Parts: sequence; C-alpha cells; structure tokens
Amino acid sequence: MADAALDAVRRELREFPAAARELSVPPAVPYLDKPPGPLHFYRDWVCPNRPCIIRNALQHWPALQKWSLPYLRATAGSAEVSVAVTPDGYADAVRGDRFVMPAERRLPLSCVLDVLEGRAQHPGVLYVQKQCSNLLTELPQLLPDLEPHVPWASEALGKMPDAVNFWLGEAAAVTSLHKDHYENLYCVVSGEKHFLLHPPSDRPFIPYELYTPATYQLTEEGSFKMVDEEAMEKAKVPGTCLLTIHVLQARDLPSKDLLTPSDCYVTLWLPSASSHQLQTRVVKNSRNPIWNQSFHFRIHTQLKNIVQFKVFDQDLLTKDDPLLLVLFDVGTLRAGESRRESFSLNPQGKEQLEVEFRLQNLTDCAERLVSNGILVARELSCLCVRLEKAGGQQGSEGRVQLVVPGSCEGPQEASVGAGSFRFHWPACWEQELSVHLQDEPQEQLKVPLRALPSDQVVRRVFPTSQEPLMKVELKKEEGPRELAVRLDCGPCAEERAFLSRRKQVVAKALKQALQLDGDLQEDEIPVVAVAATGGGTRAMTSLYGQLAGLKELGLLDCISYITGASGSTWALANLYEDPEWSQKDLAGPIESLKTQVTKSKLGVVAPSQLWRYQQELAERAHLGHPPCFTTLWALINEALLHDEPHDHKLSDQREALSRGQNPLPIYCALNTKERNLTTFEFGEWCEFSPYEVGFPKYGAFIPSELFGSEFFMGRLIKRLPESRICFLEGIWSNVYAASLQDSLYWSSEPSQFWDRWAQAQASLDKEQVPLLNIQEPPTVASRIAEFFTDLLTRRPLAQATHNFLRGLSFHKDYFQHPHFSAWKATKLDGLPSQLTPAEPFLCLLDVGYLVNTSCPPLLRPTRDVDLILSLDYNLHGAFQQLQILDRFCQEQGIPFPSISPSPEEQCQPRECHLFSDPAHPDAPAVLHFPLVNASFREYSAPGVRRTAEAQEAGEVNLSSSDSPYHYMKVTYSREDMDKLLRLTHYNICNNQEQLLEALREAVRRRRQRRAE
Repeated sequence: MADAALDAVRRELREFPAAARELSVPPAVPYLDKPPGPLHFYRDWVCPNRPCIIRNALQHWPALQKWSLPYLRATAGSAEVSVAVTPDGYADAVRGDRFVMPAERRLPLSCVLDVLEGRAQHPGVLYVQKQCSNLLTELPQLLPDLEPHVPWASEALGKMPDAVNFWLGEAAAVTSLHKDHYENLYCVVSGEKHFLLHPPSDRPFIPYELYTPATYQLTEEGSFKMVDEEAMEKAKVPGTCLLTIHVLQARDLPSKDLLTPSDCYVTLWLPSASSHQLQTRVVKNSRNPIWNQSFHFRIHTQLKNIVQFKVFDQDLLTKDDPLLLVLFDVGTLRAGESRRESFSLNPQGKEQLEVEFRLQNLTDCAERLVSNGILVARELSCLCVRLEKAGGQQGSEGRVQLVVPGSCEGPQEASVGAGSFRFHWPACWEQELSVHLQDEPQEQLKVPLRALPSDQVVRRVFPTSQEPLMKVELKKEEGPRELAVRLDCGPCAEERAFLSRRKQVVAKALKQALQLDGDLQEDEIPVVAVAATGGGTRAMTSLYGQLAGLKELGLLDCISYITGASGSTWALANLYEDPEWSQKDLAGPIESLKTQVTKSKLGVVAPSQLWRYQQELAERAHLGHPPCFTTLWALINEALLHDEPHDHKLSDQREALSRGQNPLPIYCALNTKERNLTTFEFGEWCEFSPYEVGFPKYGAFIPSELFGSEFFMGRLIKRLPESRICFLEGIWSNVYAASLQDSLYWSSEPSQFWDRWAQAQASLDKEQVPLLNIQEPPTVASRIAEFFTDLLTRRPLAQATHNFLRGLSFHKDYFQHPHFSAWKATKLDGLPSQLTPAEPFLCLLDVGYLVNTSCPPLLRPTRDVDLILSLDYNLHGAFQQLQILDRFCQEQGIPFPSISPSPEEQCQPRECHLFSDPAHPDAPAVLHFPLVNASFREYSAPGVRRTAEAQEAGEVNLSSSDSPYHYMKVTYSREDMDKLLRLTHYNICNNQEQLLEALREAVRRRRQRRAE
C-alpha cells in the first residue's frame, strides 16, 4: 500500500512541470511595443513572475548611437575590468562531474577589445560579465551615455537598482544554467543575446547536487585546469592563532622629567596582524608603573611575527621621550603556551619591562596563503561604499571622509553621487570603516567590517544628528584571488620558452664559429651573456661599437642574454625598437646614433619642449603616477637622445624575442631608501626584461606592462597604462636620486666603503632575525648623530614608483631561504617590517651608486650562465668595479671567479682578460673587456699597422680627468665619436681567438657536465 502511494507521488511529481507550464507559462515570451507604466509593469509582469521583451524602451539613450568597439576603446580603453575566462566560452557550466565557474582576470578594456577585434590573442574566451555593479565601479566613463536606472521599473519595484552591470562578449561566450536572486532588466545596446528560461517549477528537478563545484584556473603556460572548491578550501593553511599580550608592569624606569618621575605608557605594534599601533594607558609620576592591560591579535604561524614594544615618557609640550624599545619574535612561542618575559637592557640593568604572552590555536580559521618561502600573499577582502541621498531630502551635500585603517587605498574623500569607493585590506584583520563629516569631525559612523555579511548590500543612515541625511551603502565581498605578482625564484615561463627557441640559433652559430663537425645536443649548448656597465653616452656609444664587432665576427648569435646599466641601457632600448636588429648590419643604427650624439642639445630647453614636458608631467599625474624629478629627467634624456618622442614600450620588445632571433635584454636598477640609509647600506637589485620586472632577492616579479600600476598583497588594484620606455631609461640612469653620502662615495676610494660594508656583513649572519632585540633610549649625542645622518642620507630628488611588493608579508623562515640569503646585503634584512614590502613606493636609481655592473641578473643559479663577456666602460681603473663585484659575490656566497689581475695587468691592462675558476664549475667564466687603448694606437684593424698619417686617429683620450668621454658630457664631436666607435669595435675584433677559445671551453664544460 505504501509503495503504491509512493509511486503515485512520484508520478505526480514527474507530471508537475508539464502541468505548471500549461497553467502559467506561455509558449513564447511576449513582446511589448513600448514601455509599460509602473502599475501595469508591476501587476502584469513582476507579480506573476512572467518574462517579457520590451521594444522602443531605450531610444533616448545616447549609448545606442555611440557605443561601438572604437568608441569604447577611446572612452574607456584604459579602464581595468574583471573578465571571465573559459577555455570554450561556457561559464558556470557542467563539465563531466563538475560544475565549473570561470577563471577571473583583471584586464584593461582595450585588451579585451583587441581580442574581440582579432588584433591580439588571449587563451580561452573572454567575457566581461562581473555582476557587482561593474558599470559604476569599473566603467564610470560610460555613465553619461545612459540613464542610471529605468524610471518606470524603479517606481514599480519601489527601489533603485541594487547593481548596474556592463556585459561584453563574443558569440562563443555563454553563461550556462543558473538562478538569479534579483529582478533583472537586460538592456541590449548592441548585438544580440539568447536566453533560455526555466520556470521556478523546474528548480527541484535540476540536479545541482550531483556536480562538484569547481573553478577554472589559468596557468602561466596559458592552459586551463579545473580546481574543486573543496580542494581550494583544503589549500587553506592552518596555523591561525590568537595571541594575547598582557603588558604587566615596568621597574626602575629612568625619569626624563626635571622634577617628577616619568608619565609612562607602552605602545605595541605587530605589523603582520594589525595596521596600527596599540597603546596602554598613561601611568602618571611613577618609575614602577603597573598597567596590567591585555591586547589580542589574530596571527598566522607561517608568517614572521615580530612585535615591537616601546616605552615612552609622556610630555605635554614636547615630543614624548622614548625609554625602551623591545623587538620580540612571536615564533619562539608554541601554541597552547603561556610565557612571562622580563625585558631589560642588560643582565645587570635595573630597568625592566614585564610582559606575559599566551598563544592559542583557532581551529576554524584556516587561511589561503600563497608563498615562495620568502614572501607570503594573504587573502584580501573588498568593501564597496556608495553615498546616496536619504529619501527626497534637499540641501547642500557635505563631503565626508572614508577610512579603513590598513587598506590599500587609505583615506578617501567622498560625497553623494560621486560613484563608488573601494577598499582592500587583509581579510584576517579586524578592521572597521570610519565615516565622518569633514566639517563636523565629531559626527562619525563606525562599522566593524568583520560583522558585515559577504556579498550583501547593507545600508546605514548618516549623520544621525543633523540634516540632510545620507544613506551609506556598503557591500563586502571577497577580494581578488588571482595574484598578479609571480612569487617564484626561477625564470618565468616566457623566458624559459625564449631560451628554448634561442638555443637553436646559438647552436647553429656555435657550430659555424667553432667549426664543429656535428650538431650540438640541447644540453651541450652553453648560455653566453654580455654584461655592459654604465657610463652615460660613453657606455651607449661603446656598446654599439662592440656589438658591431661581435656581429662582424659572427658571434652575436652565440649570445643568449645582454644586460645593461645606466648609459648602456640607452643603446639596448634603441636597438630593440627593431625586432630584427641583430640580424641586420648595424651601420644604419650607428649612423643614427652619431647624428643624435653630435647634435646640439640646446633644443631640449626650448619653450616648445618645456611646454611638452609640462603637459606630459600633468598627464602622468592625472593617471595616478606619483610625481618625482626622475620623470622630468626622463623626458629631458629622451630629447637628448631622440628628435621626437618615442612611443616604444618595454613589453613591445617581446616581438624581438618571438623567434629567438635576438638575445634577451635585461636592464638593471637599484632600489633603496629615501632617507636614513645610504645606497651602500640599503641597495636591492631590481631587473627589467621585456617579460617581467622584479626582485631576485624576494623572488617576486610582475609582467613588464604592469610596472607602475598599483598593487596590494600581490593583487593588481589599479592598472595604469604602460609607460613609454623613456621613463624607464630615466630610472636606469637616475643619478639625481643620490644622497650627499652617495656622492661622497663616488668622489673617494670605493674600497674604503667596501671594507666597512664587509665588516657589517661579518656580523649579519650571526645576528639573523632578532629573536629578541632591546635598544637603549636615544641620548643627546645620538640625536645629534641622527640629525647629521638624516642630512647625509636624505634624497632630495628621490624617485617614486608604485611598489608592487606592497602589503606582502614575510614567511617565518624567509631569512634562511637560499635565494634571499644570496642577496641579503642590507642593514635591514633581519627586520621584515622595514623592508621593501612595507613601503608604498619604490625608490629606484642608477646601479653605479653601488657597483657599476649589470652582472647580478646573470648570477642567478636558475639562469645557469656559462660565460659572461664583461664590457667595462669605466675610466677609473680597468678592474675596479669587477673586483668590487667579486668581493660582493664572495661575501654573499655567489659562485664567481676570483678577479686577481697581476700588478703588470693593473698598470697596463690588455684589451681582453679571462677569469675562471676550474675548481668551481658552477661559477661562470668571465672574459673582461676594459675600455683601454692598447694596440689600437698602432693598428687601425687587426694586423693592419697605421700609416704615419693615421696616427692621430689612434689617439683616444681615456683619462679620468680630461677625457672628452666624461659621463657628464652629452655631446661629442664627430671625430671623438668615430674614435670611440672604432676603438671598441677594434678591441672586440682583435681578440677573436680569445673569444673563440672561451666559447670552446664553455662547450667543453657543458659536455663534461652532461657526461657526469
């Protein structure tokens, strides 16, 4: 009986969809020839939940006439939009036993349009479909072309739209079966859209539960993989803990007041868990203050968590006096442990700070982390804020300030109707939104963000005590998951693919140059690189001459990398504008170079040029680039090197690498601090290639077209248009960001400064990251010293670029990571809160303020370089900078041959010197070409003696005191130009046998490694 009843129920359920359709679902969606009235629309369509198609509803929208792909490009091409990417166009689609959602990328709208128009390629199918009011937040430039809402629909529904979205895609883009929780008005501006609608009665029969939720992920190689949501949850790393710090008391604190004991308080700062410092109450007139206050932090044990305590004496009229500073590594605590610590300046000291620590596991708070063992990217949350009038209120609109402490965006000024404002902050931090009137700061609205529901709109009314009121609309959502910063210490996929292509070119060139009997196997092909130093116009000119010499000898195709610094980067930037430059005769580029170097430079300060500089500086500031003097220097330098502005960009050079037809260029710069430290005390190597820009020390890289854009926690927050390469040349040759101390280094013997650096390094490894560091309060003498240090190290013309490392945390074991260890060479490496990821801007300058070389990118073990052709353009010693690099490598443990020329070679350097270390095969051989005039005086070409009439052409003045090639000289005479080009060309060609022997040895090394 029961079975029969159950079968009847099942039969009725199977027939229910058909019955429901016959009762309430029309066979076709009806058309309306004009918009209905609000009542009609609500009664006939909204209430019965029936779809309809309305014609002639948007005829008054300018978008219908304006919107085309060229118009969108011109109006909003630079805007960053969220793009769904799928391998076949199907988003939210069933694939096997998975229900797969699209990968999501942030791209400029112009890139999407390029793909739609067939101008560019991108893996998969692109579809702009983000449903978070992306028209308002991502494309506000298009708002004048349409109404912000549909009036008769808003009146019928009794509210303004919760979201206004912009969709753009091609025919292959399909959104599969899904359910919307909103009433939808889909306005077709151009093209067509096909809908397949199911009535609500079908929902129980759609077997969502049979399919595992998953998401596409786009790999570096451009392929797609499906990742289950459950697997993504499992990827979350346990280790979130609650750290309780109980500040107990202090004993025998010194008094900084004249008549009474100090008024003491303690500040606590844990930058890995909070954006701001916390503070105890002030205890008045006591040398033994008791605070007995507790503070709580959510930390992750995979991060380096160092808490800073500072004890101060409060002063009402002057700056508070510091009494004690303590750095404590929380990593020394174990979960479940309570520990009481007494911090004193020395074992015999009476001054003490007593603190109790307690660490507890939070089992339900795993977090998704991405790390390379040095840096860690954490999850982000995003808050969207909109301000609207409350009801029909009238009156002047007051401006408000919106603040989310620790957010990427910082404080933002807002007003009603000014669009949406977004904040990004680490999801694990317990932040709050503060809203206050600028004219009435006491009127504040504070909203704890952790309590906000995700992906739901929450409204608050503000202010509460005066008119007019405004509505504050809040929506918290998950921040972008996809990292735009590559956290990896090896070369990127594009560089690896280039090397594979280049090896075929190198193998063919080596076979011909070395007259090999057979073809080289892939693992027998050595990696050969050219490393050029800086030296202004002298370096640029000399590099042209030497590359022409290598071309003449048939050896240019044996080179896989060319690195440059300062002036030599100008030569590379010029050459790589031609994608086939190394396959052509260089006579044409050299003639163009002569024209630019010998021309009068007075035009760079002509009124028309000054006006152009001003216009471009204003445009860059408007786009969002931080203003700095280096930008002006870049424009002046461009005018010195070219007749007209060049639109070439660094990423454009990828075309010159597409078939492996040219070596891969790498440009070098140094990152330093704006003040308090010299470049010798804090200098980090930064490398630029057509593929990526990044820091080998941190294993962090971004695509070159994103350099200058705004990043936070490894995510791209605001994409700026890629800068013309002249602005990068200004950075690579930026000699104007020097401090007074740097200038003193340049004007004295570098080895003296190097000895000081080496002494500091001797204690660096012993010190490591401070598990406990207690510092004395500053004295009068130390404050005077601090004043002069600031004076000597301040960079009045500091360079500023948005920092793509900003916000990233440090892994708990970062200091021991082999890649970080190889490049840690600054006074701050053991203090993660003071390293580059804590800075809003990079401060980049010419590498010559540390070591005038471009070798460091070639010393990364992942590049595995066998032979370096060192092209040195210094006038102050043939081996000086190479020897400094040798000492640097010795101190850092980087494989590099000993640079030990004989006294005779020091006095009379030859044109070519080989340095190698057969005992250490992982060290590259270095074939060094200093800028010297040795046999060129007597020979006009290899083996061709000069005639008496040609003796003058062999006299090239390379004196460090009165040379016409001093780095400050930007104009050469035609005669001096020809001499320098012929000298550098000759020095290469005259050492053909040394070059060939070095290449033979590089091949032998590879074959020996293969045999082993």
